[in-house]
Amino acid sequence: EGLAVLLPCFWVYMHVGKCMLKLREELGDSVKRSPQFDAWIDMYGGEEFEKEVNDYIAMVDEAAKEVDEETLEKMEGHFIMSCKLEHMFWDQAQNLMQWPD
Repeated sequence: EGLAVLLPCFWVYMHVGKCMLKLREELGDSVKRSPQFDAWIDMYGGEEFEKEVNDYIAMVDEAAKEVDEETLEKMEGHFIMSCKLEHMFWDQAQNLMQWPD
């Protein structure tokens, strides 16, 4: 079940990394960025991370084939909840949500 919980995080970071990589290529040097930001884009937008994510997806798919129906339903529920939490995380970042006082 734990494999399904982590998958959305890896998958979303890969997607965001690829989007940021494309944006960086389009903008070139017209936007000033910190080296740490470029390193983040390189890591999550890179081919090596994409391969790792695809390997992880394959591992989850294989695990899902080997479990009973009850466990598969739990895996699906965990995956969906993790997707919702990822969505909330990125939405909060985009909207600059602040911690309550």
